[in-house]
Amino acid sequence: METNVIKADDLYFCYEESNEGINDINFTIDEGEIVLLTGNSGSGKSTLLKCLNGLIPSVTEGEMKGLLSIEGENYGDLKMHQLNQLIGSVFQNPRSQFFTDNTTAELVFPMENYGYSIEEMNHRLESLKRAFGLDELMDRNIFTLSSGERQLIALASAVTMKQKVLLFDEPSANLDYGNAMKLGRILKRLKDNGYTVIVADHRFYYLSDIIDKVLFMENGKLQICNSEEEFKKGNYNTRSFDIFSIDIPFSSNDAEDKTVAQLKDIHYKDILKGINLNLKKGEITVLIGNNGAGKTTLAKTLCQSIKPDKGVVDINGLPFFIMQDPDYQLFGTSVQNELELVKNDPKAIDEVLTYLGLSKYKYKHPFDLSGGQKQRLQIAMAMLCDRELIIFDEPTSGLDVYSMLSVSEQVKKLREKAGILVISHDYEFIRHVANRIIYLNDGVIEKDFILDKSTLSELNNIFMQMQEEE
Repeated sequence: METNVIKADDLYFCYEESNEGINDINFTIDEGEIVLLTGNSGSGKSTLLKCLNGLIPSVTEGEMKGLLSIEGENYGDLKMHQLNQLIGSVFQNPRSQFFTDNTTAELVFPMENYGYSIEEMNHRLESLKRAFGLDELMDRNIFTLSSGERQLIALASAVTMKQKVLLFDEPSANLDYGNAMKLGRILKRLKDNGYTVIVADHRFYYLSDIIDKVLFMENGKLQICNSEEEFKKGNYNTRSFDIFSIDIPFSSNDAEDKTVAQLKDIHYKDILKGINLNLKKGEITVLIGNNGAGKTTLAKTLCQSIKPDKGVVDINGLPFFIMQDPDYQLFGTSVQNELELVKNDPKAIDEVLTYLGLSKYKYKHPFDLSGGQKQRLQIAMAMLCDRELIIFDEPTSGLDVYSMLSVSEQVKKLREKAGILVISHDYEFIRHVANRIIYLNDGVIEKDFILDKSTLSELNNIFMQMQEEE
């Protein structure tokens, strides 16, 4: 007999000093189910997730009505430490939930807080290493790991206390294709072992054939699909389940003869091994590879923030680098001031703000913007900069289909003024923008080709190879 693990009855929440929120939310989630929580940006998906993990109303202020229960107990009757023993959470940005800088210490930290014995901690640690394939990541500095490797540590941390309900917020955002598919297999094993798993994500190809129920949010309202098949037949405008079958026109290649950057026989520690790369104006080059392959290190070499042990970096001035996390790149007191730091040209700033739909936020502090608005502000900075090379690091991480398509068009517009290098795991986005593919594998450029009809199978094979290598 199925048991309701989580139940919502007429759940309502409205943010303080805002009309945004969710209302009339009713659903049940049964033990052992994998539930996909999805919906486009602004739909209420994140609000519902915060209700489920207890951040609403304990941290986020607003008006909450209705009932939300877990294993028969009202959320309102549980202290946060009690809820944490029932639910494990993984946030979209793993950095925000780490308490230590060492991977092994991070995994045992919750057990230490709840008084586990050394024997219990060691036994649990070995179990986590096997389940998540963490042998190579043990006793490492967390902040030297790639974003995808940090995500795996965060995932493992979420089940350290053997919580039987697990919430994942955009878990695939920083994962390469191989690790995303590995995540799907891990979630299937958790389901088979009786865990209840709720995944909030815009990308869900890695969950194909394992979803029991879909909670689809739209304008603060909930639509429920009681099977994966029902959701697939619903014709919702979302990301694709079968990414290799999507029909997308190839991006026109407007590469010019002008070289904007060259790497010649670059070696760096044991990360980059004899890298030779030539980037041209007007061409969008996409750098792909597994987490930890050296993609970000290659970009840092072009930015001259690290000095190679051997080889030559030939570039006229510094590139403009758009970071994966906008919060590390925004310093202005307002949106306008942020852009003035790039180029003090009021007319050009107004034109860019209008083009990107940011005009009404002109005097707003950058940290008061939504994630998508911050991303558009970064693109505005790139459009104003006078640099010959613009580098994007995972520009579509955590974006819904509409936002991804918008970023695609903006990136293609930027190639009119510069060479573009994009680091990405997002297959759908890559198909929309890429002129050229560079496949970095274990610090070596293994493939370098123009993407067109004749080479599409080569791109697909690389993604399948990533899965096999995990």
